[in-house]
Amino acid sequence: MTLQQIQNLLQYLGYYTIQVDGLPGPGTTAAVKAFQADNGLDADGIPGQLTQKALVDAVAKGRFKPSDRPQEGQGGAFWSDIKYFTREEFRCKCGGKYCNGFPAEPQEGMVRALDTVRAHFGKAIIPNSGVRCPTHNANVGGVSNSRHLSGKAVDFSVPGKTASQVLEYLATLPGLGYCYDIDGTSVHMDIE
Repeated sequence: MTLQQIQNLLQYLGYYTIQVDGLPGPGTTAAVKAFQADNGLDADGIPGQLTQKALVDAVAKGRFKPSDRPQEGQGGAFWSDIKYFTREEFRCKCGGKYCNGFPAEPQEGMVRALDTVRAHFGKAIIPNSGVRCPTHNANVGGVSNSRHLSGKAVDFSVPGKTASQVLEYLATLPGLGYCYDIDGTSVHMDIE
């Protein structure tokens, strides 16, 4: 697991409150120590394998920082007002072979943008690829810095619409990063 993924999980759980940058520092160390102390681990500030496993378990079971349980629209609580999608739809497609399905959390801005796309077209959208673990990303030919690794990208198609038609609409949405045609029907969408 990368340090950026660890920071994302800590942020989701309410332990990491500064900008996720993937760089080591006192903020990361303090967040890891606090998480470790709350979860019965040796609070040394080092996000080793036991800490990483505990992070994944805490995310899967919704065990947030006791004093910082997310409110509506923050952290992981935004799912309650997402109309068309569930967290499970963004699970890594490795099928549990290389990860627990969520090496990073689907980011709120990306999920909200996809919800907007679904509402606009009025047709069911199934994400073809959401969050990816590094091994699955490499296996499908993803670039090493893919935004799928940090939960900031999704590949999808809209039944009955070409990729060009979908991209035309995506160009009108604020906050999107790189969007492109994958195969004429599927598109890649990510957030900045």
